[in-house]
Parts: sequence; C-alpha cells; structure tokens
Amino acid sequence: DQYGKDAFRAAGVRLASAQGANATAVAQHAISLILALARRLHHARDLQRDASWFGMAKTPATREDELSGKTLVVVGFGGIGARLGDYARALGMKVIAVKRDVARLGGAADEIVATENLHEVLPRADYLALTCPLTPQTRGLIDAGALAALKPGAALVNVARGAVVDEAALIAALEAGTLREAALDCFETEPLPADSPLWAMSNVIVTQHVGGETRAYEDNVTDILLDNLARLSRGDRDLRNQVL
Repeated sequence: DQYGKDAFRAAGVRLASAQGANATAVAQHAISLILALARRLHHARDLQRDASWFGMAKTPATREDELSGKTLVVVGFGGIGARLGDYARALGMKVIAVKRDVARLGGAADEIVATENLHEVLPRADYLALTCPLTPQTRGLIDAGALAALKPGAALVNVARGAVVDEAALIAALEAGTLREAALDCFETEPLPADSPLWAMSNVIVTQHVGGETRAYEDNVTDILLDNLARLSRGDRDLRNQVL
C-alpha cells in the first residue's frame, strides 16, 4: 500500500513483492515460541536473572510439558502457516489449519476449516498460532469471544500483526488466567509502550517484531529479484510475487 500503483501503471513500471523471503524465519520463530512456552524457557530465564534454583519439585500445572499429542490451530495457512504446520507435525502435534480459501490448502494439515468456522475449533486448541495477514476480515479476529472459546490452559502465539488480536481482551484473559500464556512478536502499537502490562507479565514472552529477521534475508530477496529479471529478459509477462 506504500506505492502509488496508478502512477506505476501509467509509467509502465512493474512491481513485485518480496513475499516469502522471510517465511521460513517467521515459521521457525513461531515454533521456537511454542517450544519455549512448553518447556518454560521464559521462566528459566527469569530464574537465571535472579540466580534462583527452582529444581524439579513442581506441581503438574507448573511443570514443563511435551508438544507431542497437543493440538495446534494455525490461523492463516499460507507460506508461513504451512511451514509452521510442518514443524509442528514433525514434533507430533495435530495441526488444524484455518484459512479463507479452503480449496487451496498449500500445505499439510490434519484438518482444514474456513475462517468463519474458527470458533468451532478453538475449544480443541492447546496452542493457537496466528500467521495471517492483517485484512478487514482479520482485524480484531481474536477478540474476547474467541479467547473465551479456547480450552482452559491454552496458549496464544502471534507472529502475524498486532491488530489481529484485541489487545485489551488479551491482557484481561491473561490476568484472569483464562488464557494460560502468550508469546507475542507483534502488537497494536509498536514499539510496545513502556507502560503496557504485557512487559511485566510472567506468563508472556515478548519479542520485538523480529520474527522475520534472518541473516539469509538479502540472499532470499536477491533470488526473487534474479528470477524476475530472468523472466523479463525472456519477455514473460508474469512475475514472481507480481503486484503490477
């Protein structure tokens, strides 16, 4: 949306995006956050900061957990969501894909449902991962109603856009304990304001919208560029990730 597309068209300028250049990085960030929540790495880091040894004498509710056998609901099953699904299935998780166009799966999942049926699968989610774009349809998709529909003890991972989640409702659910934990890479306001309650919550992992950061980014973008230059040199009209 940052380009004057009409002016580009009038000048005959071709436009393509770098879509997919960091899809692997974001998907790996998401599965890292899920693993961190399951293995309570954020709590271990807090204990390390305080030089505190907690050991293994814990109640079942505060123990580390395993992902095998757990259900992951992935909202948005494009390049990022499909990769995340592959990683989750490799760890023995059941994957339910939620996407707008169910006829175009684009990846492996145990089940696929349409976005309008999201609330039907939320009660089965041990982990809810958001990998969808921000659109008028997804803005505020995870609101108080959606959070209340999750099974007790569920966790939320957001590597999409902050506005997909009603942040006030999320904070309320975390404070009430109806949502066990959250790992968040994006927020309604960025940088996340210093007075946000999310910073101090022990049941929240905050990363600074770095899911797409990767040392391979420039190489990945160059691959797309070189592909499109080759297409143009052949006289092809269709570009990879074509916008105009």
